Amino acid sequence: MSREPTSRDCHGTWLRWTSCGSRSSRDTLVGVALRDSEPGIHHVIVGATDHIEYYSDDVDRLDWLRRLVRMLDRFGWTCLLFCQMTTHVHVLVETFDRSLPSGMKRLNEGYGREFNGRHERRGALIRRRYWSRRIDDDEYLLGAFRYAALNPVREGLCERAEDWPWSSFATSCGLSDAYPFVDATRVLSLLGSPPLTPAQALLPLVADGRNRHVA
Repeated sequence: MSREPTSRDCHGTWLRWTSCGSRSSRDTLVGVALRDSEPGIHHVIVGATDHIEYYSDDVDRLDWLRRLVRMLDRFGWTCLLFCQMTTHVHVLVETFDRSLPSGMKRLNEGYGREFNGRHERRGALIRRRYWSRRIDDDEYLLGAFRYAALNPVREGLCERAEDWPWSSFATSCGLSDAYPFVDATRVLSLLGSPPLTPAQALLPLVADGRNRHVA
């Protein structure tokens, strides 16, 4: 079984970085944690300030997705998975240069302005830093994919990961064609697809998610 990222790896670390700005003098510069922008697969989490809604309605969700697709096209990224929650979003994205900070800055600033304009809101919507971790081994990739896909299940938004309409997981399983820009080939290859179908490969990865607690 692949090692699944824990809240310490992902969400908890992200919250600490956004609240205090650094972890140690070894990996910070002027109180800001250094960003790993090397080419590779990155697990990215972006969320709203003060835990308010990052998405207030479906129009917000679709606007964010359009902006993500623009970044994929502009920078040549590959999106392996996204999962929109209410206060934040998970994205697994592969980059081939050091463009991750530039792309995320464009996406975040544009989305924040549009959100504030639509909802007659003032002030920063997005936390001053998004959380990210470059994934450096296949075991962690499988764990991160599973962690992100199961977020709606853990939050009680659906019973099965493939049921959440604002995640690309069902598309990757071949159960939906809602998000054709997503490419989970790398993950599928690690799970024996082909000869297994995408659904046969991916559904067992999240099968016990309803009862599994990630500490």
